Amino acid sequence: MVKKIFKFILLIQTIVVFLTGETSAFTIEEAVSLALTNNLNLQKQQMNQKFSENDFAEKKSQNFGRIDLVSSYSHYNHPRTLIPMTPTLISDGSSGVSTTEDLFVTGIMYELPVFTGFAQKHSVEIAALQKKIASSVTKLTREKLIYNVKTLYVNILALQAQKEAQQSYIKALQGFYNVIAQEVTLGRRARLEQLKAAAEVENAKAQASRIYGNIKIAKATLSGLLNTDDVLVLEKIVINVTPHVESDYSHKIKNLEQYRAKKINVTKSGKLVQKARAALFPQIAFNTFYGHNYGPNDSSNPNNGDWKNKEVWQASVNLKWNIFDFNSKKFSLRKAEIRKQQSLLEKRNAEIEIKKSIIKANTEIETAIDRYYSAKTELAMTREMEVIEQVRFDNGAISINDLLYARARNQQALSRFINAGYTYRNAQFYLDYILENGESK
Repeated sequence: MVKKIFKFILLIQTIVVFLTGETSAFTIEEAVSLALTNNLNLQKQQMNQKFSENDFAEKKSQNFGRIDLVSSYSHYNHPRTLIPMTPTLISDGSSGVSTTEDLFVTGIMYELPVFTGFAQKHSVEIAALQKKIASSVTKLTREKLIYNVKTLYVNILALQAQKEAQQSYIKALQGFYNVIAQEVTLGRRARLEQLKAAAEVENAKAQASRIYGNIKIAKATLSGLLNTDDVLVLEKIVINVTPHVESDYSHKIKNLEQYRAKKINVTKSGKLVQKARAALFPQIAFNTFYGHNYGPNDSSNPNNGDWKNKEVWQASVNLKWNIFDFNSKKFSLRKAEIRKQQSLLEKRNAEIEIKKSIIKANTEIETAIDRYYSAKTELAMTREMEVIEQVRFDNGAISINDLLYARARNQQALSRFINAGYTYRNAQFYLDYILENGESK
């Protein structure tokens, strides 16, 4: 359904381009929205959440026991009465008692666990905690998906901006080459200078081809996240580089889903230890049965061949207490305790990793800001250098190598400036991802 909607949007864009010559661009917000609706990994995780919800409901329902329809057939080598009978019941003589070698039983049975050492109670609690963990994982999966979509979107825009700049550079180099070629024809320039200009044009084209290839790869990756056949024309975003106020966000760490999930897992591990201890207690179950026993009278009975049936019901309480299992319970309990210790370490490690990631995000934003202003200054300088070197070359003061180097230096500065702006935006996205704010921004 979502793919059909996406194709419809693509059709509308095509119509708009055809009628007006203007493209209705695909915004970053629309890309995120489509990914949250259509991404296969997210859908799989949402199914895991539904699975945990159903598992919780299953564990709760087990508190009420189970009702079974039962039926059996048994053949005996000696006749049996249809139901257990006391001597008083058969005092009138064997002719009034039905006996058979082929006994059929049908009925209904109800079983209820009365006491399981609190194992059933802990199973319900564990399932409830697992449901919370699944919800946290779903939230984290959404945040990671949003971050990946946003960074890919921005990376594609950065590559497209580089492609446009490279195409302009190629056009300028080609014009310069044409001038050199004409002057070579007139005898004003050496053939070597023409070859050097031509080589620079080919090098620039190779760089453009590499950028184009990277765009195709990035778009294919984004298309995979969106679960679509193609990526629409992306809307450009405005890069506003502003001062960054660094913070350790320590007051937010314990409210993050990635920390809460580890904390819930510690509680779950504790419940698993308690469940393992339940095996040390006796197991008590209530069982009741109602049904009919029937079968044909055997050849020793005066009523040979006549089918008879008897109503039978019973209610019982069963106790089972394992007193020795060659230390199986002991080792099971030890494994549960080890799992609990591991979960405590994982929780502590999660807190450390979050703090480290926040420091990394703050540092990347600050570094991106520095690189942006540095690249901006460098770009202005290299542009001025290129103009000066062009004048000097026209006056014969420098070689073509010097001019080509100045132009290449300016193009590199432009590329770094483009990257710096988009890298700054991606650094902000990373901080939002760590603080789990991606969906709210």
